Amino acid sequence: MGGIVMAGGGDKQEGIKGAVEDLKGRAKETAGTFLGNDEMEREGGAQREKGNAQQTAAAKQEQAEQAQREAREAENRERRQQ
Repeated sequence: MGGIVMAGGGDKQEGIKGAVEDLKGRAKETAGTFLGNDEMEREGGAQREKGNAQQTAAAKQEQAEQAQREAREAENRERRQQ
């Protein structure tokens, strides 16, 4: 499971949604295994994958935003030195 993303605004919410989706999927997958319900087990696995994808997307978005902030800071430093 990916970590919960502590990013700004929507990224944080998306990361939390992904973590919740992952947990729900794990519970459903476990219940399906315990009950011998293959369909429930498959649904849980798919839900878990969706949650992981949401967390990954939120993390990538935060990385992109951080790179933009760093680029702006570097550009501002360069302008001040001219």
